[in-house]
Amino acid sequence: MRKSAFIAFVFTFQTLFVSAQDFSYDKKMGAEAAKQVEAMMGIYPDSALKEYVADVGNRLVSVLGKAPVDFRFHLIDSPDPNAFALPGGYIYITRGLLVLVNNEAELANVMGHEMIHVTKRHSVKQQQKGILPAILQIPGAIIGMASPELGKVINTPINFGSQVFLSSYSRSQEKEADRFGVKLASKAGYDPSKLAVILHSLSEDIERMTGEAEKKSYLASHPYTPKREAYLKDEIETLDWTPKKAIAQSKEDVYKKLEGMVFGQNPQQGIFDDSLFMHPDMDFAIIFPSKWQTTNIPVAVGATERNGEAQIVFQLDNSGKGPDSLGLAFVDYLKKNNLKPKESKSMTINGNPGYFVSLQDDSGEKTIEVQSWWLKMNDLVFHMVGVGYPEHSKAINNTVQSIRKLTKEEKAGISSLKIHFAKANKGESLEDFSKRTNNTWDIETMVIMNNLEPGAKLTSGQVLKIAVEEPYF
Repeated sequence: MRKSAFIAFVFTFQTLFVSAQDFSYDKKMGAEAAKQVEAMMGIYPDSALKEYVADVGNRLVSVLGKAPVDFRFHLIDSPDPNAFALPGGYIYITRGLLVLVNNEAELANVMGHEMIHVTKRHSVKQQQKGILPAILQIPGAIIGMASPELGKVINTPINFGSQVFLSSYSRSQEKEADRFGVKLASKAGYDPSKLAVILHSLSEDIERMTGEAEKKSYLASHPYTPKREAYLKDEIETLDWTPKKAIAQSKEDVYKKLEGMVFGQNPQQGIFDDSLFMHPDMDFAIIFPSKWQTTNIPVAVGATERNGEAQIVFQLDNSGKGPDSLGLAFVDYLKKNNLKPKESKSMTINGNPGYFVSLQDDSGEKTIEVQSWWLKMNDLVFHMVGVGYPEHSKAINNTVQSIRKLTKEEKAGISSLKIHFAKANKGESLEDFSKRTNNTWDIETMVIMNNLEPGAKLTSGQVLKIAVEEPYF
């Protein structure tokens, strides 16, 4: 650490983190986007863990100077390791990223990085949309074929859209967020070198999930991880910082914060077993077409044909109305838009009352069929919309006809993985440790999640994170 850089470092924080720019646009846009993020991605319901994330974030805010926005910190219920920021100060961390954290400084550096995206107004400058799931959009292959009237109707029953303002940052913006993010974290007393550590863990975890090693690509929005680690090392050598006591001071303290957190799919949002989707709380199962791309978000679950030629979306209707009432109202809406239903009728699906409406558009090169069902089951009303070319109608209908209640065996078999921690015995191997503690992670995952060296020998009392399978009910 070089003291010669100290004066420049202080000046940087006084001038670059506090801006006289008008952030009113950022605040308005961020507030609107935050509603969509929470609806489409979901907030993880662990108040203690959320409070911990917020405490780390607020510690960074305290050394930021006069913050241009009121920062808000949230924990997203997603197994994917990610962190992102919205304009106006909305910072989101996924539980998939939290499970990689082995030191509070790692989390602080990631959050510092995201906060710099906000203070530097990177999202506003990019003016790009779209990293959230696009399950509620019309499939790409058929959107150009639909008439304007049909396009309006297709979007109406599933009118959530995917309009969240989340930027794909430029490489220079990512580098800027790295540089000033570690400065911010170090000013709060956190080790700035830990950003490189969590980036390395993140890269390894993505490789574990995808089966593909990270590739150097000039088309990627984030700089190549080894290159980031290299320039971060040079940046950190210029910093003069003083360590301060962390909120979670030891590795065990960090793991205590993560205790009981869900790893992987969360049954509260429903789970997929191949193409079978089961929702234990709503007590239903549905089988989507094989080899279609499935998506599960808090407001809907659905699948898209792999070539984008068809899609089915399944969601809850909270209007308080029954299937007949909702179906007939939709027919009236179609007529007002000069569209004539092909079919409109009451029906039952596996003994449950429902209503069905279909129409088709022949204005383009190829016919597009739209099918809409409302179904009452378990005192809940569900709405299903299928859109696509006629050859996919059978697959869509088969999906709808597969809706049923869960069996007792299925309910009993639903489980989730929960994060716990345990201490190793002297000379114990990872295999023996996992067997003794009922850990479900394989050795590769254990090494990544605990930031271990491959083949590392365990020491007596060494604390390790584990994932234990527990029944949902």
